[in-house]
Amino acid sequence: MVSADNVNLDVLEHIFTYLAGNDLPSVALVSRSFFAGVIPRLYRTLLFRLSHAKRYPALMSPFSAIAAHPEFAIHVRHVDIRTVPVVKTQCNPRFLLECARAIALCSNITSFRCSISNALPPFLAALQQTDRLQRLRISAALTTEQATRVVALSTIRHLTLDFASWNLMDLLPRWTAVLQNNLTTLTLYMAHELNETVLESALASLPGLLGLHVIGCPKVDHASLLALVTHTPNLESLSMTTGDPARPLPTPPNLLPHLHTLALDTRLPAAPFPAPAPAPAAILAILAHLASSLPPPRLAALALKLPAAPPALIAQLIAAHGPTLRRVALLDCALGTDSLAALSRACVRLERLEVRVPVRDLTPFAHALAPARTLRTLVDATPRTGPALAQTGVRHLFARIPSLMTVVTGGRVWTRRTGLSIALERHPPHGAGVHWFMPRE
Repeated sequence: MVSADNVNLDVLEHIFTYLAGNDLPSVALVSRSFFAGVIPRLYRTLLFRLSHAKRYPALMSPFSAIAAHPEFAIHVRHVDIRTVPVVKTQCNPRFLLECARAIALCSNITSFRCSISNALPPFLAALQQTDRLQRLRISAALTTEQATRVVALSTIRHLTLDFASWNLMDLLPRWTAVLQNNLTTLTLYMAHELNETVLESALASLPGLLGLHVIGCPKVDHASLLALVTHTPNLESLSMTTGDPARPLPTPPNLLPHLHTLALDTRLPAAPFPAPAPAPAAILAILAHLASSLPPPRLAALALKLPAAPPALIAQLIAAHGPTLRRVALLDCALGTDSLAALSRACVRLERLEVRVPVRDLTPFAHALAPARTLRTLVDATPRTGPALAQTGVRHLFARIPSLMTVVTGGRVWTRRTGLSIALERHPPHGAGVHWFMPRE
């Protein structure tokens, strides 16, 4: 008779890859065989977020569990520290000690994230002992000494620096020179001290870079970045913040034949430019600039964060990239039904659309999306303060858009089953873990 005790362990491990959340520790309590099969999955990611910090130390942290059971450390691949518990406005020293001890034991870490800059220094010594670390995302408001220790990490392939201080930006060219044979993605978010000279020195060492994302860095706008991409001709994804639309763009345009993912963040410039006209003007200039390249890039994914989406912008977007677009995100703006209908008809390969869903005008919205024959995922980009999309509204969307299979609104994921039968799953929104401008897998 077949039982859990004589099922191959590899089969159990494969089955448990489909489980997540509280199901994993529950399964571990079933039997010794289940326990052995679930441990690699259970300890693959050490995640610590706000809900955990609120219950610390009453709730044991995953780092404390690793410190108590070092034999489980071999299974850890990802460490994700999004917040830390505090004691009198200071990071809890006990928690930091637990994390440092656990990280030192985890020799197979491939990705590390720490969203609290004050919590990072105790982990630097342990991170320098890892030789498999490929993804690094840190809140990088560091001192010179701390920055020097960070740039000693030499195996990084995907680097994200949030709120980086001048101390680290000053060392960025030195770091990229070390990483030139490894680094494929560079993301710099809200680095106020980053300037064009430093970034050019850094990019000069990265001719093989595939992803470049520079967002919220006031001294590096779209004109600067489009001039600097001459150092990175193999780019596949690019994100930038728009500035003064009157700034001249490089002539002739730098060739980006492999570019398929573009994200633009519009930050309205100071007076005398009126709002909100400069934002669409800058985007129109960028689209025209890319179209003048020979050969012009054909975008498969586009994300725009802007205050308004005038019909002229949508029309130019469709003319340049309509036949190839598969994923479109229009954030912080409402899209008119005429523009939405034009987008639905022209983007014959559109699979994912992220846009504000007007709950009170759902019927014309659904009618405008009906021509989208390939649309499978609709993401509601309405701010959380707006009215929620209810089950009746989701059913209406499924009825009017035959190809639609998934509707995501906040932390709820509605999935079409058979006919108009739908299922609801609750997940935390991706925004907490992924920058909006980053390419979706």
